[in-house]
Amino acid sequence: MEHEPQTTLTALEEEQEPLLKWLETIRVTCPDERRNAEDLLISARLALKNAHDKRMELTRPLDEAKARIIDLFRPYTDRLSTGIAALQAELTRYHTYLIQIQQAQEATALAHAAQRMAEARETGEVVEPPEPPDSPVVPKTSRANLGSVTYREDFDIRIVEPALVPRDLCEPSMARIRARVKSGVTSIPGVLVSRKHTTVTRGGRL
Repeated sequence: MEHEPQTTLTALEEEQEPLLKWLETIRVTCPDERRNAEDLLISARLALKNAHDKRMELTRPLDEAKARIIDLFRPYTDRLSTGIAALQAELTRYHTYLIQIQQAQEATALAHAAQRMAEARETGEVVEPPEPPDSPVVPKTSRANLGSVTYREDFDIRIVEPALVPRDLCEPSMARIRARVKSGVTSIPGVLVSRKHTTVTRGGRL
């Protein structure tokens, strides 16, 4: 099995060496050369398909073995993934809870400071500017016994009214552009449309 891929490839290359040499020097300047090039195109595509088929024959057993190993590990890795998701949800919930407490304490301290400043203005008392709220800061990175965990602020974003999204935030749809061009409209702002030809081949067997 170790040498079989190389042996198969060598056989394919030796068999198609004349074709490969022709492909390196192809030029079409007259009807006869065109027919020759069309025959070469058909042959080259058949040779390419044959190479893909041979390669699949060699890799299929490896793919099947890989799939069996993945299936073998899946119950174990699924349990780990489920546990990781639960841990992350619980830790981020608690981290958010600590931040909410911090923000509430800061808001209360600022409200008391504002009230004291207002009372001082009424009585004429001179008071020092309020000190920053003395509340514990929730660190972004928490040190654990085995390492550290960093909590990054993120956003949950969902589109609920697509029609209201600004145009500059929309991705151009290639499928819609292609459909418009096929309908006959080839002048589209912001889109360069040029004609080309593709080839479809049939016939022949290796």
